[in-house]
Amino acid sequence: MAFAKQERRRFDASGGSRFKLPKLPPAVVVRFFVLALVGVIGAVWAIVHHYTTRLPPVLVPATPSAAPTYDVDAGELPVPELERTP
Repeated sequence: MAFAKQERRRFDASGGSRFKLPKLPPAVVVRFFVLALVGVIGAVWAIVHHYTTRLPPVLVPATPSAAPTYDVDAGELPVPELERTP
């Protein structure tokens, strides 16, 4: 039995050459970091712009209009009163 006398390979905990990532070209790495930097700069600009921009005044009608009413002839019903007055 020749296989019984062979010494077994020991487990190598250092990682070995089993899981190696392929080398990326430098252009891909540079492009990734440039796009990430553009995204970070854009996010910072958006936050600063959001908190420093003065909003235009809100337009308010000059004369308040009358409250809407209901038309009995059209089959509309009045809104019931929710609060009871004694």
